[in-house]
Amino acid sequence: MMITAKVTPKLNTQYNNRNINSAPQNNQPAFTGFNISKSYDKFCEGVGEKFCRPVLNNRLINWLGDTIKNSENAVKHFLAVGSVITSGMYMKQTLTNDKMDKDRRQTLATNQFFTLVLSTAGAYTMDNKLKSWWKKQHEKFLRLSPEGTAVWDGMNAKNEKIKAKNKNVIKELQEPLYNIDKYIADYGEKHVVDEKALKKLAIKSKGFAALRSILVFGFVYRFFVPLVVVKPTNWICDKYLENKKAKQAQALNK
Repeated sequence: MMITAKVTPKLNTQYNNRNINSAPQNNQPAFTGFNISKSYDKFCEGVGEKFCRPVLNNRLINWLGDTIKNSENAVKHFLAVGSVITSGMYMKQTLTNDKMDKDRRQTLATNQFFTLVLSTAGAYTMDNKLKSWWKKQHEKFLRLSPEGTAVWDGMNAKNEKIKAKNKNVIKELQEPLYNIDKYIADYGEKHVVDEKALKKLAIKSKGFAALRSILVFGFVYRFFVPLVVVKPTNWICDKYLENKKAKQAQALNK
């Protein structure tokens, strides 16, 4: 005898619901046409190809990088480069400003250029003039801690030995003297046993050395130039253009 199972509608519904709930869910997003990873890669490749390679990979940038890298105080060079870039953008904006006539655009851009040159020269000059005075303040600052005192005395002793050694050596072969940051990096562990204290001392010293240039260049570019240089140069520019237009009017009347 053949027995056939009878499935009622109620049992069939329960079975189907159980199968649906136990089936793996499809969590794929509905929209997959935009691949952010590929778009980001293309963007980076475009920046590298169109900007980084032609602008940053050339002899001038390589020379500038080597000069800054080997500089005793690289902060001031970075500040100057940043000011050059900013002023260059202002000059470009002036030269392409259609709301001004050609003579005024060229005169203002010229004044902006000379303002940049004079400001940069003034900032470097002031920074160099303050170097010896700032070194004394640097020493006072480090001597506030016993570790700083020990390291500074060690640097002085090392430099005295170098000076004595250089007396009988031609100038081209003389050994350079140590500044405090280089001495801390090379010999600081002889005077400061605690590694954390030595690291903290190195950070404080480098920060104090960089502070001089930050203050000087910030003062010259952000205060001295706008107050003392920009307004007079703009006034000279206006007078020059007025005089030029007056002469042109006279020439037309004749």
